[in-house]
Amino acid sequence: METPRITWRMGVAARTLAALVMLVGILLEIGFVAALVEERELGFVGALLVLPCFVVWLWCAFLRPSIGLTSTELVLRNKYRTERVELRTIQAVVPSSGGLVIVVDGRPACTGWAVQKSNLALWLNREGRADRIAEQIRQAALAGGAPVAPAPE
Repeated sequence: METPRITWRMGVAARTLAALVMLVGILLEIGFVAALVEERELGFVGALLVLPCFVVWLWCAFLRPSIGLTSTELVLRNKYRTERVELRTIQAVVPSSGGLVIVVDGRPACTGWAVQKSNLALWLNREGRADRIAEQIRQAALAGGAPVAPAPE
């Protein structure tokens, strides 16, 4: 397994917001635990269960997703699982509002959630970060021997 030479993550604004919300959640959880220990009551048990789940969900949704590119494969790390796609099997890379859709030979399409095209860019047919990253992946796939389709117009 090769270390990714290029890695793309969610935008800085989304990751910063998620980190701030997680910090507030952790501080609230510490306060709930302190109150529970001081009063020896179980009134905050619901909060003790809900807040950690919320913090973990935020981490999975905003801080975990990434797309890594090595010389032989594309690594799509989404919310709950990681997919590996050999570059030579990529047929097309299409930016969408749900992420980069990777059309692969012989299996269902994969989606990399970390890089998404905004709806405004889609409606106005403007190039964005997702288009530039999709082009880098296309070029790497072509270099790896894949029959990648031309960039969508």
